[in-house]
This record gives sequence, C-alpha cells and structure tokens, in this order.
Amino acid sequence: MALKVLVLRKRIEPLQAELEQLRTAASSFEAREAELEQAINEAATDEEREVVEALVSEFEQTRETNASEQARISGEIAELERQIAEIEAAGEAARGAEPGADVKKRSDSVANISTNTRAMRALGETPEQRTALVTREDVKEFLTRVRGFRRAASSVTGAELGVPDILMGVLRDGVDRYSKLIRFVTLRPISGKGRQNVAGAIPEGIWTEAIGAVNELTITFTQVELDEYKVGGYVSVPNSSLEDDSDLQLLATIIDYLGQAIGLALDKAIVYGTGTKMPVGFVTRLAAASQPAWWGKNQGTFTNLSTSNILTLDLAASTGKEFFSPLLAALGTAKPNYATGAPVWIMNRKTHMDLICRCLEFNSSAALMSGVSNVMPVIGGEIVELEFMADNDIAGGYLTLEVIAERSGAKIAYSDIPMFLDDCTVFKGTQRYDGKPVRGEAFVLLNYANTAPTKTITFATDAAN
Repeated sequence: MALKVLVLRKRIEPLQAELEQLRTAASSFEAREAELEQAINEAATDEEREVVEALVSEFEQTRETNASEQARISGEIAELERQIAEIEAAGEAARGAEPGADVKKRSDSVANISTNTRAMRALGETPEQRTALVTREDVKEFLTRVRGFRRAASSVTGAELGVPDILMGVLRDGVDRYSKLIRFVTLRPISGKGRQNVAGAIPEGIWTEAIGAVNELTITFTQVELDEYKVGGYVSVPNSSLEDDSDLQLLATIIDYLGQAIGLALDKAIVYGTGTKMPVGFVTRLAAASQPAWWGKNQGTFTNLSTSNILTLDLAASTGKEFFSPLLAALGTAKPNYATGAPVWIMNRKTHMDLICRCLEFNSSAALMSGVSNVMPVIGGEIVELEFMADNDIAGGYLTLEVIAERSGAKIAYSDIPMFLDDCTVFKGTQRYDGKPVRGEAFVLLNYANTAPTKTITFATDAAN
C-alpha cells in the first residue's frame, strides 16, 4: 500500500508544479489587461484597431485556457489525494491487525543507512516502510538465496529466481520512475494474448417522414491484438554490495539498474517501436505509407497518414506569434477522438529550450517572461523531454490511444560466472510488454526547422540473438 501511495504522490508532484506555473502566468493577466485597455483607447486608425482586436482575442483565449487548465489540474490533484486518503486509511486498519513487533527494532539501524539515492526511495519514503519491506519472510528468503549463491565455493550457472509478489510492486514502481511516458499511455495487464476493441465512427441519424420507416444504422468495431515481447538485460553488481552492505542497498542497486534500463527501452518503444520483437510506436504507425505486417486482420481499414500527420515546417527564422501560430496549427493535426486525456508533446531538452527562447518577451515591469514552461502554450499538453528525440522534432498527441499490454511476472536471474575475475555478480532483469496505437490520427510528428522529421531511431542491438 505504501508503494501505491508513493506512486500517487509522484503523480501529484508534476501536477502541482504545472498548477503553480499556471497561477504564476495568471498573475500577469491583470497588468496585461490594463495594457490592452490603454491600447484600445489609443487606437486611432482601422489598422491599429484590427491589431488591438487580434491581441485582445488572443489574450482572452489564453486567459480562458489558463482557467480551464487550472480547474482540470486541481480536479486531478483532488482525485489523487482522495485515493491516497483511502489507501492510507486501509493501511492503518491493516497494520492494526498485523504483528510487527520486530519492525520497530530494526528500524533504528535502517534509519542510519544513507538514503540520498533515488534507488533507495523506490523501496519506501520512510525508514519504517523500507524496514517493513525487507523484514517480510518472502523477501528475507529472496535475499538469503542471493547471498547463498554469492558465497558458494563453486561457480553457479544462471539460475532462475522467483521474485516475491511484494518485490513485483517495487520493480513496477522503478519502471514508473524511469519511464516518463508510461503514466500517459493506456496500460493493460494481460496474461495471454490481449485484444483491445475499438468502436468505429458514430453513424449519422437519418431524417425521414414522421410515419416513414426507420433506417438501419451501422456501427463498426475493430480490434487491436497484442501479444508479448521481452525487454531487459543484465547488469553487474559489485560483490561488496552483496556481502558487506545492507539489505536495502542490495535491493536498491538491483532495482535501480533494472528500472532505468527497462524504462528507457519502454519510452523509445512507445514512440519509435518497430513492431518487430517490440511494441509498435506511434511514429512508426504514422510513417507507414502502406499496410504493414503488424496490422491485425481485425484492425479495420488502414489509412495512410505519412503525409498528413508527418509535417515539415520552415520556422527557423521566426519568433513569437509568427513562430507559434503555424506550429500550434500543425500540432492540432492530432485528433482527440476516443482520447480521455490531454495531449503530450515529446522533444529533447534542446528543442524545449528553443521553444522557450522563441517566446521570450518583456512585460510592463521590464521583467523577462516566457509563455512556455512544461506546458505547450494555448493548446495545452505537458511537454516531456526525451533525449533520443532529434533536434527541432516534436512528436506527440493523445497518448491514451497508445495501448501497452503488460504481462504479469518480472524475473531476476543471477550468476557469478561471467565476471568472476572482476569480483562481480551478474543480475538479469526482464519484463514483457506489447503495444500499438489504436488510432493513428491521434498523433503527429513534425520538424519546424525545414528538415524532414526523424521517423526511425536505432534501438540497442540484440547481440545475444
């Protein structure tokens, strides 16, 4: 339960930051309104009045968008806080019924362990939560078996080690922290092949005489089929971490390495996944000019989006309104049909900083301001930085229409043979996913510097196979 609360709190943090940014932006509206009022009174010609009217219209739209976004985010925060309150209440009731006499005894020693790494926080926010984890019988057995292999006199072959259910939650939490996109997509746990049904367009009702016969309407359903592919790898852990350090440091090292590796690979697959031994990314769907091999037999009629939703803009020399007006219009190509959340815009940090620089201006107090922070101006949508994106490329849309199927069961296997001379033990971590965009029209890819957008990227080589 503590891990679930941690996940929910981590979701609240960016929402609170975004809300604060919106409130900061709103604090300047009064001064801007006064400036526009003065400009209206000073406008003498028709041309000046047209310019002022355009500025007023733009300001009103910005203010309305700001207010609606504040209301939406406040609602999301309130709902998450309600869920946290319910979980904490249930946890209090459960703790009152469970024996835990030895937990407090060990918490004093655990509290002295350094927790300044993000990996340690994955095991719990407080020393009590982390101690409760490692004192569970199934987790203690897991640690004992790991140390048993390390201390064996002879080398051991890679042996499968079943992770207790409680650790499944920790590894899952690690992927949440290291994958930036998984919180936006639709995540479906499956145990076999999964199928996502998608209803077609709403049919139009047909007008007729009051006494006429009623016409038949057609509603079409399509289906996206999802299977499973494995993502992961192995890392080497110094034997000193397994022999001399605490249980928490052992767990943190393993989870930190595996969480980062799996999270990065998952983010790349959500955007650029090829569909070959990995999910289909939404950019791959947009780039397909003809029906690809991964298109399911029940997936409906294939539509070519390679020109309508992949765009090249020549805005390198533009700033301010001249830059953002065509950019936002192009991003509006992504259609929200079937989507349940706000859009998400993915770019690297250099591109993000470039957007900020292109809308810098001075307010009435001569303070330098920007209309871009972590939210795309006017149209909204969180900006997510991922460094595998090309410069000046922006990809995104409504990520709830990217469905990711997650198979239950993460596994850790280990051996000291591969790096025996380096005094390290090798741990292997894997997870199984598949995924596809259920509606390509919900996404867009563009480059605003008159360069063809990047449609494919290189994934880590599957050298072992």
